[in-house]
Formats: sequence, C-alpha cells, structure tokens
Amino acid sequence: MERKPLPLLAPAIAAALAIGPALAGAAGPAAGARDPSVAWQAIPGAQFRSAVRFEEATATLPVASFQLMARPVTNTQFAAFLRRQPQWRRDRVPAVFSSPGYLGHWATPEEPGARLDPEAPVVHVNWYAADAFCREQGARLPDFIEWEYAAAADATRADARGDRHWRLRQVNDGTPSAPDAAPDAAANLYGVHGLHGAYWEWTGDFSSLLGQGDRRGQDDGDALQFCGGSALAFNDAADYGVVKRFVLLSALQPGATLGNLGFRCARSQP
Repeated sequence: MERKPLPLLAPAIAAALAIGPALAGAAGPAAGARDPSVAWQAIPGAQFRSAVRFEEATATLPVASFQLMARPVTNTQFAAFLRRQPQWRRDRVPAVFSSPGYLGHWATPEEPGARLDPEAPVVHVNWYAADAFCREQGARLPDFIEWEYAAAADATRADARGDRHWRLRQVNDGTPSAPDAAPDAAANLYGVHGLHGAYWEWTGDFSSLLGQGDRRGQDDGDALQFCGGSALAFNDAADYGVVKRFVLLSALQPGATLGNLGFRCARSQP
C-alpha cells in the first residue's frame, strides 16, 4: 500500500518524528539492554468493530495478533532506562525532543524520588521518550486500534462492550475512580492490567488519528504511517473510555506531557 504523508503535522514536528529513532538508538541499545522486568501478554488477532468511525466502508477492521505489556511502564522501569540511555534525561535530552513538563515532577533528572511510588506508572513523559523506551525493548507503542481492541475485554470476555454496566463505569477512565485504578485490580481476559485505569496512554499513531490513508491490520511496526481519516464521528459515542482517549490523543503534540498520561509498549507477532 502506498504510504501517504501526515497532512496535519507541521514540518518541524514531522522532522522531529523522523529523527527521533536515531536518538532512541544513539547509545546503541542491544538485546541485552532490554528490561527483564517487562512482562508481555499475547493478544490474538480478530476482526474488530471500532467505536471510532474511520473512512472504511466495512463495519469491522482486521487486528493482527500482537503482544502488549501487562502493565504500564513504571517509574522504576523508566529510571532504569535513563541509566542505560542517559541522553533521555531531562537535563540532557536535545531541545527538539524536550518539553517544559518532561519528568519535571521527579526529584532529580535520573530518579523519581521517595515521594513517588516507584511502581506507579511513569507520567509526564512525552511521546518521543515513550517511543525511545519501546524501541530499546525491541518494541513500539501500540496503535490506537490495538489499544482499543485489548481494552474491550474484561476479566472473562474478549468483548465486554455489550454490558451496559461495564461501559458506564468507564466514564471515570483517566481518573483515580477508574475501574482499573486500584493497584490490585484484576487483569482482563488477556492478562493485561490497567487499560481502564487512572492514566491515559500514548499510542504510536496519535499524530495521525485525524489524518488520511490507512495502515490498520499491518504489522510492520511503522505505527506513524497508520491513520484513520475522517474520524470526527463515532460508531459508538457511548463507549466513553475509547471516545475520551481518542479525543485527548488526537489533540496532543508529541512534546506534550500530562500528570495522568503514561504508556506501555507493544510488539508485532512474527
């Protein structure tokens, strides 16, 4: 399929995204540098009806099998990443990839400090740094539809969206009252925790969610080429957890940081 440009990105942002992978690998991460504490869960692929109304005529879209981190990246894991890749410390990251809030709540440029829960999801991390972490793990940030597909499951059902009670609870997604906000909240059917938690999560394709062209269902890992055109309408506007996150992500710039925005990584199946 012909790759199309990302029309909504300013030239400076597009250039930064293009050179980001070079900085991600500037320290030459090898397979041995991957964090052994990262747990992965397999997500079997299937046809999926997204809550977002993209430009396809078909009602469902193919989602290829992939792997997803069981939990979001934690403060401890990101601090370890900074020790391996110090070019991503807030006091060393090049200005083009930096932002005023980037890890600004940490006690030092390399440590979160005693007042932060070391096992809580890391926040105030911009897209560039999240992408770099995933690349070091031999992974990538998930596409939005991959996140949505995995998040449609509850503890016993692959697609729980037909349960009105389950869906109504998602009005609190991204807040401390979210269904999965408690640290001991049960995993979903795939063994993944916190998809409807107190934290939003970056996706690899956030910048092109309102762009043109389409790469859904492909598994070459080039997430920034994914886009879903004409996505200003929804198949299901009552799917609160998805709609809220879609609207938030599509409005962000790659250097943005939020106190309730973290990330987790995905891997395409071979």
